Order: sequence, then C-alpha cells, then structure tokens
Amino acid sequence: MDYERRIRVIANSYYNMGLEKARLRDLTGSVDCLKKCLHFNKYMTDARNLLGLIYYEVGEVGDALVQWVISKNLQSEDNRADYYLEVIQKKKGTMDLERRAVRRFNQALAYVKSESEDLAILQLNKAVEDKPNYVKAQLLFALLYIVREDYQKAGKAVNKVLQIDHNHPKALYYKSIMKETGTRVKPEREPEKRKLKNVVSHRQMQDDDVIIPPSYKENTRDQAVLNILAGLLLGAAVVFFMVMPANTKSINDNHNKEMLKYSEQLSQANQKADLLTQQLNTLESEKKTAEDSLASLTNNSDSVLAQYQSVIGILQAYKKDDFPSAVKIYADLNPGLIASADVQAIIVEIKKDMAQKGCPILESLGDKAMEAGDSQSALNYYAKCIELKPDSWQAKFKTAVIYKGMDQKDQANGLFSDIINNSKDETLSAKAKTERGF
Repeated sequence: MDYERRIRVIANSYYNMGLEKARLRDLTGSVDCLKKCLHFNKYMTDARNLLGLIYYEVGEVGDALVQWVISKNLQSEDNRADYYLEVIQKKKGTMDLERRAVRRFNQALAYVKSESEDLAILQLNKAVEDKPNYVKAQLLFALLYIVREDYQKAGKAVNKVLQIDHNHPKALYYKSIMKETGTRVKPEREPEKRKLKNVVSHRQMQDDDVIIPPSYKENTRDQAVLNILAGLLLGAAVVFFMVMPANTKSINDNHNKEMLKYSEQLSQANQKADLLTQQLNTLESEKKTAEDSLASLTNNSDSVLAQYQSVIGILQAYKKDDFPSAVKIYADLNPGLIASADVQAIIVEIKKDMAQKGCPILESLGDKAMEAGDSQSALNYYAKCIELKPDSWQAKFKTAVIYKGMDQKDQANGLFSDIINNSKDETLSAKAKTERGF
C-alpha cells in the first residue's frame, strides 16, 4: 500500500467513525474524529460538511459557516455545502438571532466575572429562550444554578445538553456533581422526538478507492502478532534488496528520486493550500468585523442611527406640543453615541427643558412601569429623572426599593443613606430609615 493510499485509509477511517458517532449523538466524540480526519486529509469536503453540521447543531453557527465556506472553496461544484449555506441564507433573521445570542452569552460571562450572577442568569435566560440548542449557554446556565444549589433548574439545563450531545464531558461532569450532593437529575419522561436529521442524512463519499472496506475491523491480538511477523518479513526483504546487484540498486535509486520529487510537489501544494486557507480565514474575520460594525450602527435600539432617530422624534413631539411623548423618547436617548456637534447642541437645550419640566413625567412613567411589573424600565425612567435633577428624592427612594427587591443591598443602602442624610422631607427620611434596616 503506497503512502498516499495509507493516508486516505486513515482519514476515511476517522471520517466513518465520526459519522457513526454523530448518528449515535456522541457529537463531542464525532468532532474529535472529524478533526483527526482533516489532520490527515484537509481536502476531504465530506468531513468538513459533517463537522459544520455538528457545529450548527450545538449552536456554533459561526464555526459551521467557516467549515462550509472552506469546503465550498475546495470543491466548487456538486458540494453539499451549497445547500447548507443556501438554507441559512433563506432563513430570515437567522444571523441576527445568532448575533443576539452570542452577545447575550458574552454579556453573561462579563456579569459572572463581576459577580453579578442575577444579571448573568437573566441574559442566559434570553439566550437559551431564543436558541435552546446553544450548548455553551446551557452549560453556563447549569453551572450558575449548581453554585446556587438549585439542582432542579441545573438538571433541566444539563439534560437539554445531553439530549443534544449524549456524551458531552462537561454536562456529564455537572451531572456527577449533582449526584454526589444527593440530588439526581431526573431524566426526561418522553424520548427524544427529533433526531439530528442533517447529520444522519449526510451522504458518504462515493469513491470506492478512498472508502474504508466494509470488512474493516480494529486490530485484535492475533492480528497484531501477524502485523509484527509481516514487519519482520518486510525487514528481511529490505536486507535482501540491499544486497541485490547494481542494476536493481539503480532502479530503486530512480524510484526514490521520483518519490522525493512527488513528495516535494505535495509539500508545495499543501503549503499553497495552507496559505489560501489562512487568507480565507482572514477574509472571513474581516467580513465578520464589518458585519458587526454595521449591526452596531443600524440593527438595534442602542445603535448610533437609533439615537439620531430619537432626537428627531423628540423634536417632532415638541412641534406637536406633545411634551409627555418627548419625555418618554428622551428616557431612551444615549447622547454619548452622537458625534455631531450641532446635534449635541440641540440635546443640551432639550436637557435643560427636561430638567425643568420632565422629572414628574419620568417619575410617572416609572410608576406605571412598576405597576406593569417591568422593573428594568422603571429603573431607567427613575435614573433619567435623577440624572436631570439630582435632588429627586422620591425617584431615589423608589429606585432604592427596586434594588432592595432585586437583593442588590449595596446600591439600595447607598440611596437610602443619601435620602436620610440630605433630604429635607422628614416623612421620606423616616421611610428610608425603615427600609434600610435589612
């Protein structure tokens, strides 16, 4: 068996093992096998396509797209990657959903580092609600609840991961932790209803020369002995040929030179492929950066474009003599994102007017938000009121009460102390003293 043939056999062996593990939903094991397959044969598009499907299944859409784009560049025609990329493009809002999920996961990580677990859980709740198969988010979600010893919610997240990937090491480790504490994770009552259709239906290669024969088996002890004997015989044959006449030696030398020439050509081709792959990765990175930059300018309520639209909305409300609407729009305005000096001058005038007449309306909007159970919006309205008028003691008191309900003691006690020490409203100060006693 020549060198290239052996490489194909090894690569295809790992590919077939990866495909079998994917069918059994051992996605972690399948990824390991497929990466080893590509280590031996980076041009195997079937392995790249399957690896992309598995990344997509566990919520890593960006990694999946990278594999499919590389596959498409390696094989421009009759490539299954065309279908996968087309499906992604046809699903409206898919990339926006992915960006939001990744942004929320990253924000949750930042909250965890700053020891704000409540806010981290809120972000993860939104991430897994939009994208239940986001394995990274589910695992972080489970870990936070394990720390809180809320094993019911942790177990639900762990079970979700194990439904997607039966042998995920972290999920199994978290499950063992919960078992050691005396709380067993309850299995789902109903069997899994949906299978990994894309992975199971993934076509195998059609070239008989590079597929592992059906009779392929792992080496047994007897086979290992036979292999050793074969190696000894091969060594004896080498010794035999080394003492062959000069004409045989000449033939072997020519053969070796030819093999060396082919090896050099293969090495050059590999280097060229590596360079093209590196260039492709660079272009993909630049494309992602550009898309993220464009999204930050246009796609959400915190974008630069949205702030200019808010200023226009405030001016239109003034024109209609609808001051309450102007105040409501101002509450969501983020002037720091606006670079225009002329627009900043307009904002300064608007802020002066809001400081004189807008605080009561902002406080009223906060009260309505609290009645509706929207604490976050209420905090935003009260904060704008305090920003415009620092001596808005009622707004500070209501903000402190919300923080107290969210178990954020330091923020709440700071505001209560400010009211007690600086407010001239004795009734409000007495209420603050009562609330601060927790």
